[in-house]
Amino acid sequence: MKPVFVFPKADHYAFFYEEAHLMLVCWNRDDKKELYRISGQQEEMLQLDYPGDLYTERVMELISSIFFISVQEEVREQKYTLGAFFTKNHQGYAVYYERDAISRSDLIFFRVVEEGAGYALEVVESEVEHTSVVREIEERYASFLQIH
Repeated sequence: MKPVFVFPKADHYAFFYEEAHLMLVCWNRDDKKELYRISGQQEEMLQLDYPGDLYTERVMELISSIFFISVQEEVREQKYTLGAFFTKNHQGYAVYYERDAISRSDLIFFRVVEEGAGYALEVVESEVEHTSVVREIEERYASFLQIH
């Protein structure tokens, strides 16, 4: 039997990077983050694999500045976590879910753009682009992100 590892003092965030299902494990005490590929699931247990240094560095470089965001809404500031990152027509998009939601939360998305040494988010304002991105999200992730 394979050993089971539990990290009770770490936060775990599952998300998609293109087609890969990944898990970001964060230890806030040490400000340490590790990335794993979700390679399987049996009931409530996930099987995690280390995807390698080069892949981890590439993904972490992109997501580190955009993984957790706050959006100022009319009444309050809302915190979101990355649920998926994908490219369509050579343009990156990030899909977010409400971080502290107890039940299913609404999804929001942004265009991802390079900015200086990192990445930033832009609002998708074009109706054509918005519709195209929504369709792409539904096709790629509907069963995982509970889109109906």
